[in-house]
This record gives sequence, C-alpha cells and structure tokens, in this order.
Amino acid sequence: MGGPIRANFASKMNEKRDFVDFVRNFGRSQSKGLEGGTYGLGKGVLYESSDVGMCLVYSQALVDGAIENRLIGVSGGDEDYDDNNLKYTGRNWWGIIAEDEIVDPATGTDARLIAETVGMPVPEPDESGTCIMIIDPKRFDGDRGDAHIQDRINAIRDAALKWAWPHAMDVGSGPNVEFSFTFDGAALAPIRPLEDPMIRHFAQGYVDMMRSNETGIDPQSAQTILKPIDSQRPQKHLGALVLRQALHQLGDVRSLENTVALLRKPRMVVKYLPVTAPAGDFSVYSVFVADDSVDKFFASSEPVAHDDWVVMKAEKDGRRNYVRSAMLSIDAVFKSLYSDSTAATASQRVAGATRISSALGGLITGIKGQGARSIEPQAGSGLPSPGSSISSRRTTIRPSGPAKLFKFGGNNRVGFPFVISGGKPKEKFSVTAHAHIVLGTGGVESNDGPLMAARPEFVGWIVDGDDELVETLIVETPTEASYLAIFTQPADTAVSSTASLEVVAP
Repeated sequence: MGGPIRANFASKMNEKRDFVDFVRNFGRSQSKGLEGGTYGLGKGVLYESSDVGMCLVYSQALVDGAIENRLIGVSGGDEDYDDNNLKYTGRNWWGIIAEDEIVDPATGTDARLIAETVGMPVPEPDESGTCIMIIDPKRFDGDRGDAHIQDRINAIRDAALKWAWPHAMDVGSGPNVEFSFTFDGAALAPIRPLEDPMIRHFAQGYVDMMRSNETGIDPQSAQTILKPIDSQRPQKHLGALVLRQALHQLGDVRSLENTVALLRKPRMVVKYLPVTAPAGDFSVYSVFVADDSVDKFFASSEPVAHDDWVVMKAEKDGRRNYVRSAMLSIDAVFKSLYSDSTAATASQRVAGATRISSALGGLITGIKGQGARSIEPQAGSGLPSPGSSISSRRTTIRPSGPAKLFKFGGNNRVGFPFVISGGKPKEKFSVTAHAHIVLGTGGVESNDGPLMAARPEFVGWIVDGDDELVETLIVETPTEASYLAIFTQPADTAVSSTASLEVVAP
C-alpha cells in the first residue's frame, strides 16, 4: 500500500493514497469514485475479528521506483472515550513516534525484521504486497462450534469461494487473485471454481459468457443459455445473464441451485437471488453481470454490507430506475423459460426421461453429413457446409430446435430434433442420422480422435414423442411428424448431429 503515510500529506501527481485510506481514514472520500469499496467501512471486520480490536499491517509498496517496507499497528476504534477532559475516537496506532508526536509506520529493514519475527508471511524483498495479522482473534462459532482454530481458516476459505470465485477464474489471462490458505504450515485445498461441487455450474456459465463476449459467438452448448438484459425506454444495455442447466452428480452441493449470482464491476458476488425453478430432475445455476456503463446505479443500490440490490435505494437516470428494470427482466426470463415447465413435452415423455446437463459435453447442431453411425466428414467428401439442408426432389430435413439431454434407461443420452418438409404425395424416404465430435473452434474432428476415447453412438429415432425407439426410419411425405435422433452422450464431449434423406424405391 503506497502513497503518503499521513492523511494530511498531499499526494504526488497520479499517486494513490492506499496506505492512508486503509490505515488512517475511516469512511471514504467521494473523490475516489467507484474505486475500492463503496463506503470504505469493510475493513472494520478485521478489527471486529480481534478481541482487542487490533491488527498489525505490514506492506511493501513501490515508492519513487523502489520497494519501501512499512509496518504499523492499528486499532479500529469501535468506541470513543474521555480521558483527562479530552475526547478520543478510540482509534490508535503503534509505530515510530515522530518529532511532532504523531505515530508513523516503522520502515526499512527494521519493519521487515519485526514482521518476520512475529510470524507474518511477508512478500519476497523485491515484491509488493500487504500482510495483515489479527491480534487475539475472537472465537468463531461455526456450524458445529469452534472445536478447532482451523475452523476459522476453513470459514475464510469457504467465504472466499462463495463470494469471490470470479476472481479465481482463468478466462484467458489468468486469475485476478491467487487464493491460498494454510494452517500451521499445511495448505488447505485450493480454490478451483470449475471443480467445486457447489460453484462449478456457476463458474462454467461464467466462462461461457466471457468467451462469448470475446468472440461474439453464442455458447456452443445446449446446457448454456445466454440472454442480454436491456432497458427498453430508454434503450440501454444493462448486463448479461447466463443460465447453466444441470442434472446433479453424486457429491454435488445443491444449496445454491436455482439462483442467480449477481455481480457488478468489482466481480464480487453481491447475492444469490432465488428464481423460478425448472420442473423435473435438473436445476439451473445462473450469473448476471451488470454492464460497466450502469455500474454506478447498481453500486448506489447496495447497503453498507454490499449484500443486496435494493431497488428503492438505487440512484435513477432521470426517471429510469435501471436496477428495477434489470431485476424485472431477470425474473421475466426465468418465468418465460420455466413457469410452464411442468407440462411434459414430447421429449420428456421418452421412457420417463428428463432433461439433464451436468459434466456432459457441450452440444451444438448444424453440421451436415450422411450415415446412421458416428462418423466424421473427410476432406473432399462433398458434404454440405454447416447450416445447409440435404434435399431430395425438393424434400428437405433440417434441425427444428436445440439438442435435448436425457436420462434414458439410466444412461446419458442426447436427442437432436428434426422436421421434414416438402415432397411428393406418398413418396417414401429412408432417414439416416449421424453424430460429429465438435472441437472447441467449432469445427469437427477429421479423424477417429484419441485412442479408446468414447464416441457418440446412434441409438434410434423417437417419432412424435412415442415411447418406442425406431432403429430404421422410413417416412412417407408429406409429413408433419417430429423426429428425434437419439445418440449416446460421452462425458466432456461436444456433439453435433445431422440427418439425410434417400428415396426408397417403390
């Protein structure tokens, strides 16, 4: 934490005042805009965690091009008091007493030596960074009581995971924060949002959203739905909402299912907002990120604890309350998707199957090919380009919607819906379907893939939601029936299906 060491010292040009803002000042200056906390009171939890209300603060800051060591003791000052007819705030500092009797931080090698002596994990000599030691920490009452001091460390780790997991995400340039937790020299489990049984579905949706923002391409997965959240009058982009649908695996923690993680510019989770739950055996995990252009309106709606967006408290843009608009739009998305989800669809009636998404691979449609088995198009094969239709005598077969995930006979299955249009009366066609392995670039594998790797296999057809699987499908035109091509769904594999028609000789 750099900058001046006293609150009454002026800053140099473009110099931040991190040290005085953290150590000397309570509350915050409006001149900081939205930098740091909105109220400047969050650090009070450090002093509240101490039975004596005191912390040691050691920092290595870049000052005038060189690393400067600083160490000072700080008391938060919860209560003021009188002494010898003088009024005191209760805020106290321990350090080096200057000639004007103001307590300044210890600096230089002495500061580092003291910090190391009392057991503070200081940064390397040529690195910047800050370490805070809570003196005489209070008893922590965890879920089972404070049976062991390690419970405190576990609680801090769990809180960082639940509320700060976006900072631990690597979406291309590494995580913003490298979290690590130790107890008596032993490392606790690292924070890995994409692997955590409580957070992983939120994290995967967040990754899909970030990649879509960078590429301009919608997520290539049937598990992920991306929705823009906009204000209509006036027209204003308020943020992005991503939904990740999931059937749970053994060991998943479901305490946050059917909620939206609300985020704004600092990328801390403000709240997990409960939403309309889908019917069936799957849940939805969602993330909303407010657009930077409206961040100040969402910030103004937060109470001191930063744990909610209070619509009535939000600053308005003229007469428009963007926070209200965003919350209503988010609610409308879930109601439109799931409010009538108790009505069984044709695909949901397949042998009691339900939609799933879990650790299954992403699913996309639109790549064409031939055959009823799992094959990949070869170079020069003459297969149509993605998105085109295969036709015979003006009869076409095309995808009619997104892929659908099932539990079919206790196994993971994926269904691709198709419709057939055109054709001469009473003309018959043989319909075949196949699957492709889709690469992260959107292309398909041009070979058999890794040795022993699981491949999607054709299972059969479902016609108009019937419970019976049809292995060989013969269709007479014209037809208004719906056709669902069913394949096995290997884990962690993106799959695309296509279908083709061949005239059956009379």
